[in-house]
Amino acid sequence: MGPIAIFSDHYRAIDYPNVIHFYQSIQCRDPEAASVYADACCCLIDYREPEEAVRIANQIRSQFPQMPLLVLTDVTAPFSDQHMVEITGIGRLRLLFWQANDNEEVLSEIQSLLYPEYSAKGQHIAFILSVYNEEQRFVHVEAFAKRLQTFIRSHLVEGSIYLIDDGSHDSTNTLIRALKATTDLSVNRINQNLSPLLQTRELGRNTRKAGTYLEGMRTIGADYYVFVDADDSFFIEDIARMINVVRQGYYDVVIGTKDMTAENRSLLRSIVSFGKRMVSRPFLPTGVVDSQTGLKVMSSMAVKRMFPHLKEQLGLALDLEMMFIAKRLQLRVLQLPVKCIDRDGSHIDVFKDSIRFLRSIIDIWRLDRRVR
Repeated sequence: MGPIAIFSDHYRAIDYPNVIHFYQSIQCRDPEAASVYADACCCLIDYREPEEAVRIANQIRSQFPQMPLLVLTDVTAPFSDQHMVEITGIGRLRLLFWQANDNEEVLSEIQSLLYPEYSAKGQHIAFILSVYNEEQRFVHVEAFAKRLQTFIRSHLVEGSIYLIDDGSHDSTNTLIRALKATTDLSVNRINQNLSPLLQTRELGRNTRKAGTYLEGMRTIGADYYVFVDADDSFFIEDIARMINVVRQGYYDVVIGTKDMTAENRSLLRSIVSFGKRMVSRPFLPTGVVDSQTGLKVMSSMAVKRMFPHLKEQLGLALDLEMMFIAKRLQLRVLQLPVKCIDRDGSHIDVFKDSIRFLRSIIDIWRLDRRVR
């Protein structure tokens, strides 16, 4: 194993050779000098000003996107949620509030950062992917599932993928079963009671995505839930960033918005999306402008509180209902812009689904009387 690379302004005057005596360490000054810490097992970032720590972290990640990072802060100049989301890359990220003589905590955080598979009680993350009539686009589903597998094995360990078939009429269910059969389901972790790396489920009816979400919430036990479209339209880096924010406890729900970043989007879909945003704005939590982007990360607490109020018959409007319930329950919600590619062959009928969406708003409005 390589050394721990330490980037510090020495404001906290931490005696790192004694604090992390179980590991080799090197003191680094310039993140651009990549050759100095190319063999490092992780980087420890210790700067008084959060903005400087973010700058150093991003310079490191520009050289090594998968480099694990441990960022030290304290109560006098703490990291905010905005600082967290500004750190790029897909590597593991831990935040430690330093207190004098807190050597054991530093060692514990480093251990968790380097060996997440050896954690006695890991935080399990469930990736829930809804699939429907994807036979013609299955190359995208398979590619995304494989990228998620690589991400889990390399950076999360305690994670599982659930492909839930939303009543497909083509051979989608056969294809996802074949994908499972050819996937190495084992993950190098101590807790073998967790779910295998990839599982498949079948609803037997089409619910326009809503039923797959509810099935995942009802039957899958996890500490965090990632609801994401299965067609490889989102980027792992954005998913990793959202997971890092939720795991730090700043927010109960983090959702993406692609309205300003989507690629290959038609003019008609852009206009309809704008109209939906205007109509749904009163139903959304503060700071949220878009409920329909298919990427959301939630804590188990948020899922448990929202689940009793969700209705399968809302179909695609379930996304809006989730945000409305989150608002009524005063959950902490953050929206982040994410990169997205609008894939050809979408099952969304712009006109019909827009009419359904407007009808669903009336149903959601009625929730106001029973969600408190």
